[in-house]
Amino acid sequence: VGSGPRKRPRRRPDFLQLCRDLSLDGAIDGCLLTPADAETLAVDERFFDGVPVTPLVRTNAETVIWSPRHGSYRSAPSRPFLTVQPDDAGFCRDRICKLQDVNIRLGLYSITLNNDVAWDREMLASYLTFAREVGRTAGFDHFLEVFLPNLPQFGLSDEAIGEYVADSIVRVMSYLRRHERPRFIKTAFTTPAVWRELCEFDPTLPIGALGGARTDARGTLELAHNVISNGGKLILFGRAVFEDEDPKAICHALRKVLDGQEPAAAYEEYREELRRGQT
Repeated sequence: VGSGPRKRPRRRPDFLQLCRDLSLDGAIDGCLLTPADAETLAVDERFFDGVPVTPLVRTNAETVIWSPRHGSYRSAPSRPFLTVQPDDAGFCRDRICKLQDVNIRLGLYSITLNNDVAWDREMLASYLTFAREVGRTAGFDHFLEVFLPNLPQFGLSDEAIGEYVADSIVRVMSYLRRHERPRFIKTAFTTPAVWRELCEFDPTLPIGALGGARTDARGTLELAHNVISNGGKLILFGRAVFEDEDPKAICHALRKVLDGQEPAAAYEEYREELRRGQT
């Protein structure tokens, strides 16, 4: 459930309307949705038929992202949990595929590696099975999200953890044939040196950054600038947008940073947009 600086919980109808508003606004390129929300917007409403925004569906929900109030799942190693089968991820049943195209052709799969042989073997086996199934599924593709370890990595600095994740990404990609590989990778920005090294390793594999937990608007814009200026090709920010005081305004500012504006200038224009919205 999203909540911004005003700490107002967002109900599902509010969230769906925000997805509609941001998609119509023109500042975003893609909108990541749960299977249920994708069905509502793309299938029931056919909302994305006339909108130049790519609908993306989350195809798994590994346990690290289970976050109910009072839950303790994140204290244990993340476990794989598939929510959508590849051949159904486009929400297009065989008997009507020729008649109905609901424009969902790209899904997110996420993994978390914890530097533990048993847990990581299970996590990677699940992902490789999924990637190979996607490779055999016509009309659907995926991108991969790789989280930082959710368990403490004692003795490792942020840079070392970033190197561990980067090396793991490179290794996993070497297991996949071209038609099985993700369209791009989404992972955490740790340090400029690690990020540049990962982005430069394989020019055929675009690297993008996740936003992580929201800090503040200035930090969000600086992160986007660091990602792009060090070789990243895209940003995929969720909570940093949905939990902002004004999601549209932060999207406008992020677009300006991606187009080359300095984050400090984009932040000032963001603040000015907030002031205009309050008058």
